[in-house]
Amino acid sequence: MKKSLKGLIAALAVSTLMVSFAPNTARAAEINKTYKSIGYFYQESGDLNDIDVTKITHLNYSFGLIYHNEEANEQKVPTDSSKLYTIYLPDKVKKDLKTIPELKKKNKDLKVLLSVGGWGCRGFSDAAATKENREKFANSALEIVKEYNLDGIDIDWEYPVNGGWGVIKSIPEDKQNYTLLLQELRNKLGKDSLLTIAGAANANFVKEWTEFSKVVPLLDYVNVMTYDYAYGSQYFNSNLYDSKEFPTIVAGDKYSTDFIINNYLKAGLPAEKTNLGAAFYGRVPKIALEPAKDWDQGGKEVTTPYFTDYEKGVFKGLGVDLDADTFVTYKTIASKMLNNPLFTQKWDDTAKVPYLTMKDKDGKEVFALSYENEKSLSIKMDYVKAKGLGGAMFWDYSCDSKNVLASQLAKDLNVQGVPYTPPTTPTTPTVPSTPEVKATEKGKLPATGMPFASSSLLFGLALAGAGALVVLKRK
Repeated sequence: MKKSLKGLIAALAVSTLMVSFAPNTARAAEINKTYKSIGYFYQESGDLNDIDVTKITHLNYSFGLIYHNEEANEQKVPTDSSKLYTIYLPDKVKKDLKTIPELKKKNKDLKVLLSVGGWGCRGFSDAAATKENREKFANSALEIVKEYNLDGIDIDWEYPVNGGWGVIKSIPEDKQNYTLLLQELRNKLGKDSLLTIAGAANANFVKEWTEFSKVVPLLDYVNVMTYDYAYGSQYFNSNLYDSKEFPTIVAGDKYSTDFIINNYLKAGLPAEKTNLGAAFYGRVPKIALEPAKDWDQGGKEVTTPYFTDYEKGVFKGLGVDLDADTFVTYKTIASKMLNNPLFTQKWDDTAKVPYLTMKDKDGKEVFALSYENEKSLSIKMDYVKAKGLGGAMFWDYSCDSKNVLASQLAKDLNVQGVPYTPPTTPTTPTVPSTPEVKATEKGKLPATGMPFASSSLLFGLALAGAGALVVLKRK
């Protein structure tokens, strides 16, 4: 009986202490989990030194291009038949990639990938067309990874089979060749290098343009481009859900981030391999500038543009030429529009995104531009967590205003980049002296340098002590 009582008291004391120390593991895991925050940086639009790499987990440097022999050559890739179907690096890209070691000193856990492709990048269809061409492409990727000590390659082919709606060369066989190209890259890069892709918002990317179920196992993750919806008859550029106040008129133009992410998940992409795309820019909707067409009705025009030369002139005065592009960086929005009396800030509570209105030449309020801000990004990151996604990516870092949006993502995704600390020369350890226990006021614990003890811990210690007294007494 003495042994049983002694064991019971000891066990009770230990269990009390364990309860006191043990964290709520599920909650702690959720709080401490770091999601991916992947920042694309476009080499033509900014200075790599201006970005804060402690706010991201991955940097996708954009873009490597492809030596090709297509007739059009908007990106001015040099003509060199000996390098056909290999990756071409513009001079600025080479210069910036050489600074990667310095960037990693600022964030020791930073992963850096070269993103190859982008809108209008030519050469993919031919590079993927034959085994010989695929090997050339993959070998050049491996050489670049080794030369610049990169962590992997990101493929941004826009798009197999579709060819960016005729912008670049495409053939029906792109669907199978896309898989073969990624397989060759995986074989060459091995398992230690990251291999990722940028995935289109269009539902046909996972249904018709690629063999998606075969592609997924080859990849570490997919960066889903959940933005650029403000075309045709849709007002918003990156709405999380459909808007009730500004509904999309043509069914085929209707997109939302929730709709797109669910398409990828239904197509077999694991949630942890899925990164939601965020736009560090806004767009003036095309519906403001040109008639929207319903292609199910033979291209019938179903809307009338409501921007005139007056509204275009307002934007041009801010440095935005709407005849060239509807794209407006967040940097421009924050510095020239948010506090501008010509614009009014609004929030769509069903779409979960902000937008700006302006008065037209007749004084009527019209929809001017949609964009992202800290509030909309934070809501999207709650969505990422609720869906169990891997994290977020954004295009592109150079569009941010003083790292405001990148900082919001970092906060929501628990990203805390830590600078690299070089190892120090080991020294002979010293034996610590016994600390002096100073006298304390009556009723107070002595200062021991230990962290504050919880009430449950003190109770456990008291209970253990009481148990010991009982045992001694029973002896």
